[in-house]
Amino acid sequence: MNLIDKRNQLITAAAALVLSAGSALAGPADSSLTIGIGEEPPGFDGYISTARDGVMMTRHLFDMLVYRNPETFEYEPLLSTSWTRIDDLTWEFKLREGVTFHDGSAFDAEDVVWTLTTYADPETGARSQASVNWIDKVEAVDPMTVRIVSKTPFPAAMEFIAGSLPIYPSDYAQEVGLQAFGQAPIGTGPYKYASGDSGQFTLEAYDGYYADGGKGTPAIETLNVRIIPDTATRIAEVIGGNVDWIWNVPEDQVAQLDGLPSVTAELGSTMRIAMVGMDAAKRANPESPMADLKVRQAINHAIDRNAIVSNLVGGDGEVINVPCYPMQFGCDTSAAVTYDYDPEKAKALLAEAGYPDGFKVKMSSYRDRSRAEAVQSYLAAVGIEADLEMVQARASFSAWREGDVDIWYGDWGSFSIADASASLGNFFNGSTNDGARDQAVMDLVAKAGSSVDEDDRKAAYSEAIKAITEKAYWVPMHTIVMGYAYTTGLEFTPNVDELPRFFLASWAD
Repeated sequence: MNLIDKRNQLITAAAALVLSAGSALAGPADSSLTIGIGEEPPGFDGYISTARDGVMMTRHLFDMLVYRNPETFEYEPLLSTSWTRIDDLTWEFKLREGVTFHDGSAFDAEDVVWTLTTYADPETGARSQASVNWIDKVEAVDPMTVRIVSKTPFPAAMEFIAGSLPIYPSDYAQEVGLQAFGQAPIGTGPYKYASGDSGQFTLEAYDGYYADGGKGTPAIETLNVRIIPDTATRIAEVIGGNVDWIWNVPEDQVAQLDGLPSVTAELGSTMRIAMVGMDAAKRANPESPMADLKVRQAINHAIDRNAIVSNLVGGDGEVINVPCYPMQFGCDTSAAVTYDYDPEKAKALLAEAGYPDGFKVKMSSYRDRSRAEAVQSYLAAVGIEADLEMVQARASFSAWREGDVDIWYGDWGSFSIADASASLGNFFNGSTNDGARDQAVMDLVAKAGSSVDEDDRKAAYSEAIKAITEKAYWVPMHTIVMGYAYTTGLEFTPNVDELPRFFLASWAD
């Protein structure tokens, strides 16, 4: 029995158990929505909780200065009502009058200054330094006007301001401390944190939310969130009606679920890319074979990416050859050096590198075991024994960032930012995410991220992409297709930016 058949069998059995216990379709009746996610966020601090389950929740609790419309990708007013570029370094924002945080305190420029200044400091520990390390200073012009000044010209500033910089209440956050704030958050978003304990929490619509903001007034009053790590159990729960919405549904299950009368299931395109990262900088092991170019080239040749996409990704997922999302500004697909699937060539390269009998490495992954095990099998076929550890996203990211593994099969959604600075600027900038630590590449990425000339930016990114792929620091794998399943009658629209917006969802009449 293959892996997919086993998974189908487990899901069918789990669904039968749930259905035999009866359904609990309370959502439409009491204006609630029960959401099942796979990983419990470490907290609700949007700068620290960067796994996608956590990002989804923080977008409901907090607002940014600007809202990016998920359909048009146009910038719209949110905590600011207008913005002006003062010079190459400076953006000025007029703040919205009358906004209050969930505790009733008034929002003003001090909150913006404190939040962005605090998290721009690397000592604070923002998990994605690319989101904040461009900020030089934040100034209050008056109580309802702020200016954000970048260290160098930063053309992607508005993308990050709209996509990854939530604003916090300065007085409360300083009073309780950042760790406590993450456990008992207060924001200005359309939902407020109501209660929670291990394995579940509840958000309630905020009555004081400004109705003319980009997010609108929620139609669903209560979001009940349950942490259900096992995929088969999440699917069984949505079949049984005990959960109304789940995501990360394996592609091979979507059609089967969509055939049930009580469930709607679909695949949604995303801006997320998957990659096999290699520890070329030898953080995991001073003797790591990953430092050898021929070994990295061999690994690129060893993996049949087309087969993985065809059999395990599905939908409109596609193989990529670049270390960025192809539609991001500056992601020049023509600049990439490409590697065809050729296991014999991989073996020859390993022999040339001094590893005719292969070697053992540590590998970490998450999200989809079948894809990770496929990569493991392809490596084994050329003599590389990968000790695969499947863990939750937070632990897997940490293993990579802390240099505990030689190989990482991960993915990255760029905070849904349509600029290559959110991908190349995150993984090839010398930060803990960077497994290459190639100074020439770092310089090119920095140049591209700080030029206001679009042609210069494109040229620098193209050169960086050529160098990254020529030196085989990654195996760029494929785009990610997200599987959703939810109770029929829920009006929900997946977006390519992979940010579920339950404040725009509703129950059909």
